[in-house]
Amino acid sequence: MAIFEFPNPGDWINSFKMGSLEREAANAAMSAAYSSYISGLWSEGASKWFSATGTGQGLKDAATAAYLSLQVLEAKGFLVLTVPKDLLDANNLSRFQSEWKTK
Repeated sequence: MAIFEFPNPGDWINSFKMGSLEREAANAAMSAAYSSYISGLWSEGASKWFSATGTGQGLKDAATAAYLSLQVLEAKGFLVLTVPKDLLDANNLSRFQSEWKTK
């Protein structure tokens, strides 16, 4: 048994397909899950405890990377991501680069 178990989005989508929930409900649930994950990482990274140990910036970077990776799904209308305003700061986002490969 792992210490941390991350939710499997594929299992969630399959469970929604089997039930009577509509696509919008599945999108809302996924949006809430990913938004809370990203916001949680960001707020933990901003806390004084993690800043003192030196891991705070790493957590903030992980939150930013997750946001940028999921932004493609947001642009397609599948997700609605709600994240802290500090995460969207131009100085923060300018440190990252995303490259997309098309088939």
